[in-house]
Amino acid sequence: MNFQEHILPVLKEYRPFIFIILAIVLVRKIVITGYSRRKSLKRKDNFIIGINNVTVMLVGFWLFFLLLHILGITIQEFFTSITIFAAALAIVFRDYILNGLNGMLLMFGDNYRIGDYIEVDGVKGQIEDLTLLNVHVKNDEDNMVIMPNNLLATSRVINYSQNPRHFSSMDFEMRTAVSLTYEALDAAMKSVLNQYNEALRPDSFALQVREYSDDIVHYRLRFGLKKYDHSLAKEIKQQLYRKLLVLIEQNKNIRT
Repeated sequence: MNFQEHILPVLKEYRPFIFIILAIVLVRKIVITGYSRRKSLKRKDNFIIGINNVTVMLVGFWLFFLLLHILGITIQEFFTSITIFAAALAIVFRDYILNGLNGMLLMFGDNYRIGDYIEVDGVKGQIEDLTLLNVHVKNDEDNMVIMPNNLLATSRVINYSQNPRHFSSMDFEMRTAVSLTYEALDAAMKSVLNQYNEALRPDSFALQVREYSDDIVHYRLRFGLKKYDHSLAKEIKQQLYRKLLVLIEQNKNIRT
């Protein structure tokens, strides 16, 4: 009896708000489930993060309107009384608002994805997370760098993962006094890359002489991955540099 007299009238009064909030949560679940199945996703991506943030904002708005309703304040009265104050807040929090808008563009855009390896403002790293205000990037030292969304929107950004051919390159110099022929160097570098044949694009290897002088030869070595993987590219480069050091040491021993 108490439930019918006290609880039911309250639920009936707030039923539109409760229905809308539940509908938002249900739509989010349906959209994310359908999207994940269609894309065969095993982890969150930009779109799912964006949907989650939109859901939080919409639910937050309706909870705020519900609070106004409980306090007996109409939405029209609220916006009429807060118009001037809201304009002042918009000026004060301009950067935060722009950050939020740019965050939504990043989440629903195609330029950046979770897991992409980027370079921005002198920082190189892998995108770990996107929020309404920040981008979380793990750099090569495994440190988390938190960048405002505005930085990505206004700076020159290199997205290595979006390179359609996934090329990686390494530059190195050798003194001409080191009697190592181009053919020997080419063969040695190929012997390292042959260990990664399954991950490399066919015929992507190239060893180029970029600059030559009486004292130094500047080489550039290039290879392409079938699917960009920064950790793998880094591992291959380390193996190539190690091979290069072995060749130089062997050449010293031959000369002596």
